[in-house]
Amino acid sequence: MMEQRALHNLKYLEKILDLTSDTLFLIDQDNVCVDAIIKTDNPIINPRTELIGSNMLDLLPLSTAQLMEQEFNKCRQTGDTSNLNYDLPTTDQTYFFKFIIHKFDQEHLLCQYRDITQRSNMKHRLKSALKAQLEVGKVAMIGHWRFDCQDQEFLHTGYSNLLGINLLDAKITSLNELLASIHPDDREKMRKFVNIDSTEFKTLEYRMVLPDQPIAYIRATKYARYLENDHTIMDGFSQNVSDFMKNRNELEMVLAVVHNAPYSIFACHTDGQLAFANKACRQQNGLSDEEEITHMLVYERLKNFSSKEEWEAFFQKVQDAAGYLQYRCDISYPEMDIIGSECSSLIIKNGNGEDIVWTIQRDISDQIRYEEQLLRSKETAEESEKLKSAFISNMNHEIRTPLSAIMGFGNIIAETPDPELRKEYGQILTTNSSQLLRLVSDVLEMSQMETGKVRFESAPVSLKGIFNELSLSFVPDDDMPSLFFDIPSQEVVAYLDRGRVMQVLVNLINNSRKFTPAKGSIHVGYMLHDDTVEFYVRDNGIGIAKELQESIFNRFFKVNESDKGSGLGLSICKGIVEQMSGTISVESEEGAGATFRIMLPLKTPTSSQRAAP
Repeated sequence: MMEQRALHNLKYLEKILDLTSDTLFLIDQDNVCVDAIIKTDNPIINPRTELIGSNMLDLLPLSTAQLMEQEFNKCRQTGDTSNLNYDLPTTDQTYFFKFIIHKFDQEHLLCQYRDITQRSNMKHRLKSALKAQLEVGKVAMIGHWRFDCQDQEFLHTGYSNLLGINLLDAKITSLNELLASIHPDDREKMRKFVNIDSTEFKTLEYRMVLPDQPIAYIRATKYARYLENDHTIMDGFSQNVSDFMKNRNELEMVLAVVHNAPYSIFACHTDGQLAFANKACRQQNGLSDEEEITHMLVYERLKNFSSKEEWEAFFQKVQDAAGYLQYRCDISYPEMDIIGSECSSLIIKNGNGEDIVWTIQRDISDQIRYEEQLLRSKETAEESEKLKSAFISNMNHEIRTPLSAIMGFGNIIAETPDPELRKEYGQILTTNSSQLLRLVSDVLEMSQMETGKVRFESAPVSLKGIFNELSLSFVPDDDMPSLFFDIPSQEVVAYLDRGRVMQVLVNLINNSRKFTPAKGSIHVGYMLHDDTVEFYVRDNGIGIAKELQESIFNRFFKVNESDKGSGLGLSICKGIVEQMSGTISVESEEGAGATFRIMLPLKTPTSSQRAAP
């Protein structure tokens, strides 16, 4: 058991001092430390420093040492205790300490060191915070108030919205005085705010109407309600937020414009998370106006990007373009008749310093269609120019050749008395005249088809009748390939333009005879399908190369430029067939002949109609 009067027992004295005292120094007349109990720990005074035997003032910074030396001398002379605070600047920070100096005896001073750095810093911070609060309140026009519910009075400090000044002294204002300056529509709200609404923490926005001044917007907040001397007291503060409201109204107007803009506008974070999408963007991508999008990923909900990798590559592209990229987007939105957009993407930092990618898409579908139309017109004009050149080139050759023969042999006939020669020359004139007439007829036929002036007169016709007439039109000739007509036994009556069908078949037969040797053969016939009739002309002539088969139906095209003819025959056939709602095609291998097929709708006549013979 601890002995009685332990505090007076020398055995416990050192332990008591160690538990209760701060750092202690005992210094002599020369300010040398002769003994110490060290509890503090800073770069200058700590247990690792050789303090005993060192001059105390030599350890301290000069400015601190000079002040402390004055107190040492004063204490020795008067015996009074010194109790002052000092600074201890080091390379890392400034420490603060209280240094209490007692006269221990005639030769020594007892010094007590107390570290007050934390308390001083806290005091300094509180002082700075209070000063900052007062300055902020002044600049931000914030005023504090206490409202006495019994006396119906406000005690105002800080900024007064009613007077428009910062109050140096507290001012009392009655509720009626304040209400007189509040907008009539907001007076009842203020009365309920302070008298009826018992909610302890609440905010109210109201308007003040002051003479010769614009309407001021005030935000009042109450944060405490308590009893004091039997009076209900309410504490709160008010702030003039007119500039904020003005900016908010302007921001709301800008947001309304962006939201209802005719362009698609959306924004997202760098990881692809959506942050904003306006009305047009939502409509294009099937998002309702009420749907929350901030949890969505741009590459999952918008058509612009199909994968995370595509979004990351796009973001890198915008970064490489210094944060601003213009490009054309070919994404289509069929339900809105959009086939392309002109886009601008830019990176803007938000209020938190995060990079946000904004994209604006402007519909340029009409422009794209106009460009396509111009391109088609250009291609048509270029094709027309090519056809014109080809026409002139072909006509120059095709017309001059028979004309030269006609003119030459016409003069020779006039000077030839021999009847046999005159007959021979006459046949040459007839042949060249027919060639010239056929050429002119082909050109006129093509011109009429291009202008839509070709007339088609459909009537019930016998397919057998057509082929019987064709067989009589081609007289067997040893210098020509054999011609065979494959006519089915079944009689078929179709509703067709007889003359045009025969014109096409005659052209195809003549074409085959031109490229089939005399020992070859040509087969002409037709086959019936469910709702079509197929005419064919098949030969075993020289055939057509694969790469030329799509071109042979073009105007003025010739497989061999040295061949006779205008190059219009097959083109005329194609035009006639297509205007009869049919198709024409060719199957061929070079050296193995060719087969031309014509597919026409099979329209059977009514019972009242009769087939032509």
